[in-house]
Amino acid sequence: MKLNINLSELIRLGKRMLPEGSGFILGEKSVSFEPLDVELESGIKINISELDAGTGLISFKGRQVLLYIRDHSQIYDSAIADPGRGNKFHIAWCKTLDTMRQDGRFGRYHATNRLDGFFEIDDGHGKHQDIELKVCKNCLEKLNYRESANKAVRHIVFASFVLKDFFSHYSTCFSYMPKGLYNATNSGYTEDWKEISNRIRNRSGFVCSDCGVDMSSHRNLCDVHHKDGVKYNNTEENLEVVCRDCHRKKPQHGWMFLSSSDMQVIKACRLQQGVNNVNTWSDVYSLTDTSIHGDINILEMKKYPLPKLGYQIENAGQGREITLDAAWVSEKIAVNLEPVFLPGWTIFTVSEAVSYINEG
Repeated sequence: MKLNINLSELIRLGKRMLPEGSGFILGEKSVSFEPLDVELESGIKINISELDAGTGLISFKGRQVLLYIRDHSQIYDSAIADPGRGNKFHIAWCKTLDTMRQDGRFGRYHATNRLDGFFEIDDGHGKHQDIELKVCKNCLEKLNYRESANKAVRHIVFASFVLKDFFSHYSTCFSYMPKGLYNATNSGYTEDWKEISNRIRNRSGFVCSDCGVDMSSHRNLCDVHHKDGVKYNNTEENLEVVCRDCHRKKPQHGWMFLSSSDMQVIKACRLQQGVNNVNTWSDVYSLTDTSIHGDINILEMKKYPLPKLGYQIENAGQGREITLDAAWVSEKIAVNLEPVFLPGWTIFTVSEAVSYINEG
């Protein structure tokens, strides 16, 4: 299915807002999505058996999804008046979902990957309306999303939760980019942006100004970042070269989707070039995938030492070398995006270290 959108009026307004003499471009090309991606944005009723097995995140046919209850028949009017009183939506396999599953009430849920925070609810008698439901706090704790295992922090994260930021945070865990995260490559940039970007990147040698990785062999994963967030401010002091991973970690960049394969390339370059050494916990978070930050943070809170990043070890059982994202070698504990079995080691993937520490 192709969605064709006319953005000519937006382009006209964009040109009026720019400084005199500047051009403006906005990608107008059609983007193809599979029918399932379109259906998920509207929400589909789901059976628990249809959901993918795996991490603590919720996945349906390789797509990250949220679960919510559309039927608000008992609290419809109060939810319309105050959305905070509506049923919370779920982003992870939390204890609330476990209870619903055990009680046989899981059939009430719908799956969606709509990212504006609004969900269609109904009263069971034909009335329906989009309202801005709130995220489940148990889900935030389950993932330790942005340090939500800490109760005080959890309240702050709950109040400021943005779905696009959340989906971007865990983008490497999924094969498909949600339709709502699509952002045309040239959206909002000046007409000469491509030339400016190429010049700035070439001059820097395609070296990331944050982590120091040289991306000259994978130039598509090297970006130019506008420090003030204004895409038409192309002054030299406002531009910096960054790898795609460091770029998505910048403030106000929750729309960026980084695939697992692209993250693997960046990690391999860092490892080969020896830029994986860490001296502080801040270094650890700067150089690791955001998908595993919740698990790394829970180990930091438990006073574990700094981990080794990109730790390589021979797997005698498979006859090949394994590279672990973050490893505590003396303790034989690691956090890794992909599930790995290594005799004598405890290796956690997304949300598993959080569960292990909290339940242990």
